[in-house]
Amino acid sequence: MFEKILVEQNKQWNSFDVDLGIIRTKLRLIQKYLSLKHIITLTGVRRCGKSVLLKQIINCLLNKKVKKENILFLNLENPYFDEYKDNIKNLELILDDYYKLMNPQGKIYLFLDEIQFFKNWQVFIKSKYENSNIKFIITGSNSQLLSSELITLLSGRTLNIYLYPFDFKEFLLAKKIEIKSKIDLLKNQNLIRKHFDEFVRWGGFPEIAFIKDNNTKKEILENYYKNILYHDIIPRFGIKNIDKTEKLAHYLLSNIGKPFSYNKLSKLIALSDKTVKEYTNYFSKAYLLFELKHFDFSIKKQINTPKKVYAIDTGLINSISFKFTEDIGRLYENLVFVELKRRGKEIYYHKDMYECDFIVKEESKITQAIQVCKSIKDPDTRKREILGIKEAIKKYKLKTALILTENEEEIINKEIQAIPLWKWLLE
Repeated sequence: MFEKILVEQNKQWNSFDVDLGIIRTKLRLIQKYLSLKHIITLTGVRRCGKSVLLKQIINCLLNKKVKKENILFLNLENPYFDEYKDNIKNLELILDDYYKLMNPQGKIYLFLDEIQFFKNWQVFIKSKYENSNIKFIITGSNSQLLSSELITLLSGRTLNIYLYPFDFKEFLLAKKIEIKSKIDLLKNQNLIRKHFDEFVRWGGFPEIAFIKDNNTKKEILENYYKNILYHDIIPRFGIKNIDKTEKLAHYLLSNIGKPFSYNKLSKLIALSDKTVKEYTNYFSKAYLLFELKHFDFSIKKQINTPKKVYAIDTGLINSISFKFTEDIGRLYENLVFVELKRRGKEIYYHKDMYECDFIVKEESKITQAIQVCKSIKDPDTRKREILGIKEAIKKYKLKTALILTENEEEIINKEIQAIPLWKWLLE
């Protein structure tokens, strides 16, 4: 019944002559997890490279002499599975056909790509996890993959890895530039700066990094946005008011880094503030947009203070909202937000009398303050950025702070240092 699609999707059974792309930074971490019983869950926005990363993991297993017949890969988003996805028993039938076809002996490595397309998939995994020798590696484009229901069902059995689009190091690798030392940095500095401008404009989605034509890049990014909105958000959350959802998403993408409140958005979009909050949460669950809270030691004040919003990728912002040259400082801010998230930081923004773009919290203490702007050459800009970061330094008793700019490098005083954003991204 499923033999043909199994053979089509599992090229490693015959040969493995497929493009493995840029080896992702997360691969090393995943390799450490492969020997554990735990289910590896790999989540991230659509088209960020999850499927390619799975192929890289398969390649690692083959290099470790795992038998090819002990590896099963299933892309469950494939249209072939559409008629079967409503009945979880079909996953059992697929697995049965695999056993009959390959007759594997010993431990099985089962890769389930975009697993959320099958209803009640977690029940299938729980039963197999407890009663069979299967190592599960699963992916999804929605944070509900780790919903409270799943956490309860598979308590203590999952190891989650979040995959972002390319970081700047990976983007440079796509351009055949590898930075291993300060010498590499100095030798390639002009080329790095050129590619940094491209990275800011077009973002880090893996497919985009290898395309040269700008019109094609824009068209593909627009399609990504539509797929996220019309496949990962609107149908999955049962949204009826499509026009206003589109308007809200477009507004937020066009106002990256600006404070907003649900109440003001509700008046702008003509939806209740509760609905606006729900829809914004859906954008976050699909990894399209993320909220940044104002920091306050009072949780109540933190909740009631305006938030800011940032996007998963600057390429999406540019393809949907505003022109590249319109406000490059906001794009720089977005890059820093995503990179801090990628580095696993808990972040907020600061605002009392003045504002600081990002502060980093570790346990119960603020440990870092970061301002982001295109340049501090203009006296008014310089004064504003320094006043904001000085206020953060004083309030949180910090010893050092950063101002990230396009290309300026300066020791402002013993506490504040300005460095180029592109250098910081390569740290």
